Amino acid sequence: MTGADAVRDALVAAARKLFASKGYSGTHIADIASAAGTSVSTFYARLGSKEEAHRAAMGAPPPAAGENEPELGARAQRSRQALLRAARVCIERDGYSAARISDIAAEAGVSVGTFYTYFASKLEIFTEVLHKGLLVELDRTRVNALHEPLAAPTTAEARAEARERVRFAVERYISGYSRHALLMLRVDEAIGVHPELVPLRLELHAGYAEQIAASLRQWQALGIVHADLDAEHTADAVAAMVGHTTRVWITYGQDHDQETAITTLTRLWVEGIGLGTAEQST
Repeated sequence: MTGADAVRDALVAAARKLFASKGYSGTHIADIASAAGTSVSTFYARLGSKEEAHRAAMGAPPPAAGENEPELGARAQRSRQALLRAARVCIERDGYSAARISDIAAEAGVSVGTFYTYFASKLEIFTEVLHKGLLVELDRTRVNALHEPLAAPTTAEARAEARERVRFAVERYISGYSRHALLMLRVDEAIGVHPELVPLRLELHAGYAEQIAASLRQWQALGIVHADLDAEHTADAVAAMVGHTTRVWITYGQDHDQETAITTLTRLWVEGIGLGTAEQST
């Protein structure tokens, strides 16, 4: 059993015990993580959500609101979603360390007691904002077409099509990052206080790198990029180049021209993997 498997098993066992004793609504993600001896961010990395934890631990979806309480269930869901939206507003506006739970509750229009009904801490709600908000939204900006089979019939045309896909992937990344630049800055700030958030930060990188690696393996099989590059290491390096450079430009406010930025990153990526000319791919 790998270390990751062991951590997941510990989380599932802790969730099973807590769900059985406290019920679904009475169990917080932080409770499960604490009982398993791990962090909230590790919970999200291994199980994804409290709903998924219940499925894994109890073999069934979470219990629905009682048939005679449909309005209570709806109100509870609205309150929880309002808190998530408020947490993002307050943390982006004030910074992770300065934002207070009372500020989040006030922004959501609920009491501090209601906050604690759904979340055990500021770290827990911020982690869920990242997992269910930022990660999901950035997933939509990733270009699945990057690693789909190339349709071009000749080697030269395949290379040209692959270059177009790289440029589109860079454009989509910068566009998606721009919409979440302030929140990304707050992630970096929060990591200074909670290093256990590092797995979630790496998850933002990993999704992009996995698509790059998949495209590189396919293009190597076609003979249009360097065959001796290790796909995973290359993908990590390319994803880090695009990701960190974008952060410097957008989050930290370094002056740049967006069109030049896209062209530059595209060229470095294309030429780095040998996609530029026929001679580079041999």
